[in-house]
Amino acid sequence: MNKPLVCILFVPVILLSGCVSTVNPVDPSDITISVAPIEMKEFQEKEIPVNVMNNATSPIDSVSVKSLESFTIISGGNVNIPAKTNEPPSLVVNAKIAAPGFKDVTNTSTLTLSYDSGKDNKGNPITKTKSVPVQATVLPDAKLQFVGFVRDLNHTTDAEVTTWEASAGNNVTITFSVKNDGKTTIDENSLKVLVDTDNKRMGTNNSLIIWNAMAKAGTSNTLAIQIQVPKDAPNGETDVNVTLLMGEKVIDSKIIKLRVKL
Repeated sequence: MNKPLVCILFVPVILLSGCVSTVNPVDPSDITISVAPIEMKEFQEKEIPVNVMNNATSPIDSVSVKSLESFTIISGGNVNIPAKTNEPPSLVVNAKIAAPGFKDVTNTSTLTLSYDSGKDNKGNPITKTKSVPVQATVLPDAKLQFVGFVRDLNHTTDAEVTTWEASAGNNVTITFSVKNDGKTTIDENSLKVLVDTDNKRMGTNNSLIIWNAMAKAGTSNTLAIQIQVPKDAPNGETDVNVTLLMGEKVIDSKIIKLRVKL
């Protein structure tokens, strides 16, 4: 009489000890990642925001930046993003990165995001990743120094001044040098200095290629460049922008002032 009762009571024990069902994770194709172009000097640090949108009907948890090709991830946050209802939800996850040497990155890097979603047959969260290309530019850590006006090309080693007075029709001489504050050697003929007069009626523009290479803590020669004050220039004052460039990317800039007298 007791045997059937024993069997009935034993059935639930068998069911409870069975395998846990798996839950499929959100597919990476359901996640949209957007990152603004990254531009920084070599070996410097910067925090970048990464916008993550979840287009799936299941949530994703512990969303964080796992890696950024050639860069170092110093620290970063993580967020949980709920499932899509009417509109796909999106949140920003931040990561603090350090740049490599400026020669170690060429135009794009790969950013990889990790997230937890779904469960395996032991009930543990499944970690998935999604990678996207990111436009990235790393520039030399160089700067302009000793920027200012001097009397003429024969006096390039004179002490420079940052405000200069000239008459209409005269040439104006500007001197400068470049210092490499980074760790990577800057090759010869890879940097350019552009002198741009803000009021075009008061001065012309000119540019010069930095012809010598600069290793760590190295400097260029003291260089000089001339612009001309037009003969019909109005009297008054204008900014003269001196800009250090690699290609079209600005590395450093200084402003000096030109006054045109009657």
